[in-house]
Amino acid sequence: MAFKGLLTMGKDRFEEDVAQMGAKMSVQTTREMQVFSVVVPSEMSTAAIDKLYRIICELDLNDHEVCQEKNRICFELNDNDTNPKQLVFDYLHATAFQGTPLAQPVMGTSENLDKFDEVMINNFMCEQYQPYRIVLATSGRVCHDKIIQFAEPRFGGIPPQPCREPEPGPNRYTGSQVVYRDDSMPFCYAAIAFEAPGYFSPQYLSMLLLTQIVGSWDRSQSRGENHAALVARAASCANLCERYDTFYIPYRDIGLWGIYFVADKWKLDEVVSYIQDQWLQLCTMARSTDLERGLNALRLMLARQYGSVVSSSHDIGKQMLYTNGRKSIDHLLQNLNQIKVSNIRNLATQIMYDKCPVVAVVGPSETMPDYNRIRAGQWWLRV
Repeated sequence: MAFKGLLTMGKDRFEEDVAQMGAKMSVQTTREMQVFSVVVPSEMSTAAIDKLYRIICELDLNDHEVCQEKNRICFELNDNDTNPKQLVFDYLHATAFQGTPLAQPVMGTSENLDKFDEVMINNFMCEQYQPYRIVLATSGRVCHDKIIQFAEPRFGGIPPQPCREPEPGPNRYTGSQVVYRDDSMPFCYAAIAFEAPGYFSPQYLSMLLLTQIVGSWDRSQSRGENHAALVARAASCANLCERYDTFYIPYRDIGLWGIYFVADKWKLDEVVSYIQDQWLQLCTMARSTDLERGLNALRLMLARQYGSVVSSSHDIGKQMLYTNGRKSIDHLLQNLNQIKVSNIRNLATQIMYDKCPVVAVVGPSETMPDYNRIRAGQWWLRV
């Protein structure tokens, strides 16, 4: 609905103005935030900010556009149900954060879609689009003082909402499993994850480093037998899986860290066994070479976040929203250089060793180990 026109400007005129500015507008919604982005020549930066302000305060919510949007979302919901990876992560959040807002899918449900109308949208906008909830981030050849002078009377002048719901408390994690078995699918899609520190945690960088150490692999990569990660070597040499990806999903006060993999239905037990061996090796015998390899990969990833005005402005906005400040890349690199191998072992032990995982599986899951076996595999009998 964001680009369907304004109360003072029809849809066609709005699209024409955006085209004349040479702008590209997009919107992205996650479980905790909504991001409106505009890429525009620097001399049109104030005009782009004005467009964002008008979208928030003057959005046209006529019945025809609302009905069309409901139909489009209905098709997206159907597409989402045919995307195994998306289903896995929706199930993963639903079982990990039971009874909390993070358990809800980003796309919503068909039940909520039926209730979607102008009144619901207005209530949502009045509650969420408040000055204390908004971060305006710009990147590129723009003047900071000019942006502040232009934006403050607009966004700061949004009337506050007198009656609002209290802020939600800490999100609760529950170790559990959900399996959607479908033997007609050619491969099984699964994810195993653990409770992890959130974005605000001082261990955030270490979590990113842990992710880079385990890494990822798929069949398009050659010479997998020489890969540094145990899981990748096993997958390549023994034909265990089609791909695996290590992920870290940080939220305000909590996160999920784990592995997503795609494998043949008869090899799930072996894949899980190798994954757990890799994890427990990090807990007990992480090496300096693992640390150095992870640091190099993480430095490259952080540099890419500052490589364009789009990714840079997104990073500024996220840091301001979560931490009320922004750390430069030099500061982040200095913090990385202080991480030792013992820090990685301690962090891996803290989040994984003898801890309850969450498991989500979609597809032919006959050989997927039972949850109790997976839980028991998170510790070694050592003397």
